[in-house]
Amino acid sequence: MFQHISVLVSFIFAIALTHVFSSASQLLLARDRVRFSALLTVSMVNAALGVIINCLGLWELQNIEHWTLGEVMLQLGWVVPNYFSCSLVAMPCSETGLLDMSDFFERQRRVIFSATLALSVMGGLATYLDRNNFQGWKPNDWIGAELLGLLLAVCAVLAGWAKPRWLQWAGVGGMFVQNVSFFVFYTLGS
Repeated sequence: MFQHISVLVSFIFAIALTHVFSSASQLLLARDRVRFSALLTVSMVNAALGVIINCLGLWELQNIEHWTLGEVMLQLGWVVPNYFSCSLVAMPCSETGLLDMSDFFERQRRVIFSATLALSVMGGLATYLDRNNFQGWKPNDWIGAELLGLLLAVCAVLAGWAKPRWLQWAGVGGMFVQNVSFFVFYTLGS
């Protein structure tokens, strides 16, 4: 069952990454009409990194001892918000007129980071419910994983709902640091 789920999830992740990469390409091609936003740019990088990290983390699913329909739905529960974290941050580009990344970020940030918040909640729920379904996990190992998910949720709330720009940066920057840390962990090992 692991192979089937990993193929399905990989397909969903590929489509999610396509949203971000396509939007970035369109913005680059229309750069003369773009009002740049570093906050939106880092948010797009975060969304792409989040999908890549979760794709690398799929390998951990092979350790799930019992696959049921409920387990499949539980895993899809965090995959779907991960998809939306990419599709919602991908700014659409018109053929004419100004492409205001700052305005897009300000108007859409609550929706964008609602997906990230949902990802954190659903990922935490999956970790908690699978705490006894992973080979080699001690009874309280899930707590450490939940603390990292809680940090993601705090960063999403700051980025999506804080009014001061510096708090928005703290949220987006915190997610970036967390994403880079996970990326290094998964690529270089612990």
